[in-house]
Amino acid sequence: MNDLSLAQQYLLCVLKKNGKFPGIGIEKPLCFTASCVLELLMDDVLAFGGKKLRVQGPLPEEKAYLRPVYDMVHRKQPVKFEKVVEAFSVTFTGKAMNALVDSVGESLVAAGCVQKETGGLFGGGNRYLPSASRVDAIVQNIRAEILEDGALSEDIVALAALLHKSGELKKYFSAYEKEDFKKRMQEIKKSPQNEMIQKVMEYIDALLATIIIAST
Repeated sequence: MNDLSLAQQYLLCVLKKNGKFPGIGIEKPLCFTASCVLELLMDDVLAFGGKKLRVQGPLPEEKAYLRPVYDMVHRKQPVKFEKVVEAFSVTFTGKAMNALVDSVGESLVAAGCVQKETGGLFGGGNRYLPSASRVDAIVQNIRAEILEDGALSEDIVALAALLHKSGELKKYFSAYEKEDFKKRMQEIKKSPQNEMIQKVMEYIDALLATIIIAST
């Protein structure tokens, strides 16, 4: 699945069979926005300056689907990671998140990974019906790297961590494999080469904790 980026793969994996982005729970939208930010960080388009994000270079044409995130960082830089994620994920209207889903969703349409359906009897915006074979290919790629010895690619580490955090990955592993997966994720956390990914995951944990406390 080297032809799809981190954000594209994440969205493809979490889309429901009816083509809608999950509407229950905050974890999946938080991790989706984080996947967009992390993709730009790994491609050196964005960078951390201390605890804040800033633009480091122009947005490549092939990354145009990440324009909503890039433009926000460019407009507000330097800006905290949490502020960017909140702006798309924790809103009353969902307008920003819908726009981001549409932006990445359209890139998946162009890649032949989803079938787009518009509106419907009661409207409700765009739907992106995922290709089961493309989703399976992503999952099998994660399984192959996570459950086998050897170095992991940065994209797989990031994707596995985000899908795990959103609760989406566990359904693809047996009870026995889940134990191996947990051990592997602990190894990943300790690896210096995954420092930026771990930093993003810690920000997500802190943001989730803040949201939970605020809602109680």
